[in-house]
Amino acid sequence: MLVETDSLKWLLSLMQRRQTIDGKSISQVHSLLMKAEGGRLSACTLVKDGVTSLMRLSIPCGGEGEFALTDIDAALGVLKYHGGALTITPYEDKVRFKTTGKQTTLSANREARAFPHTPETITLWSEKSEKLAAKIDVDALEYRGNDGEVYGCAFVFPDLDTTALYEAFRCDSMNGQKFNKYTVSYDDALLSISVGGELKGKTTTEVAVNNQQHQSGHMYYKGGLPPVTYNGGLEYIFQNLNNDATIGIWDFSEKDMGYPMLIGLGDGDFIFQISNEG
Repeated sequence: MLVETDSLKWLLSLMQRRQTIDGKSISQVHSLLMKAEGGRLSACTLVKDGVTSLMRLSIPCGGEGEFALTDIDAALGVLKYHGGALTITPYEDKVRFKTTGKQTTLSANREARAFPHTPETITLWSEKSEKLAAKIDVDALEYRGNDGEVYGCAFVFPDLDTTALYEAFRCDSMNGQKFNKYTVSYDDALLSISVGGELKGKTTTEVAVNNQQHQSGHMYYKGGLPPVTYNGGLEYIFQNLNNDATIGIWDFSEKDMGYPMLIGLGDGDFIFQISNEG
């Protein structure tokens, strides 16, 4: 398998899902099963609580195959010393990273624990994650329930500027607050994002959205989205995105499941985040 080193660094850094908890930056993903097929190297995983968030990301690659990374931090530590075109070769319970004149080997046992304090293996965690991901159609902005019924998003905000979103979410760090709590609402063609507390600065940012039909056929919801709160380190996520993103939000409030959010990134990639109201 052949990838660009910087692209793999980006993918692994974002897949870690770092977020601030009790004032500390903590990774919500420890290990990954990587799969190369169809010209993309991808990873799909739930965060460590197995409930609140699911992410699939991919980068261009040559070749096919799969390998495990038992410790993302260790893999990033290796990639720090490589650059340019990177050849990845899995063998036995190891994986070799090779660039011009340099190669590094890491242990890569698929049966290692997905997280330090869980009995589930990387393989089992990946299967669990893929099973949930199969219920999500990121292009159609639809979710297939266990009963087989398909649910479309009630609110759709296509082609949002991720830099503008980052500027909104990063205000959670104002004066060192870092609550990891983001309240989103929508009314009158404006998407509002509120973060922080009044003691050190509560900030509301309004992001304009255009009212055109999304390619899925969904239109913006003509009513308003009530204030909905999310966690999940959204500041860190949007800091690492460069292209526009489409946000879809389901209204499962009548099912006591809140307002799950889907952030579509193109190439079938997405971040699925449960709301605190769920």
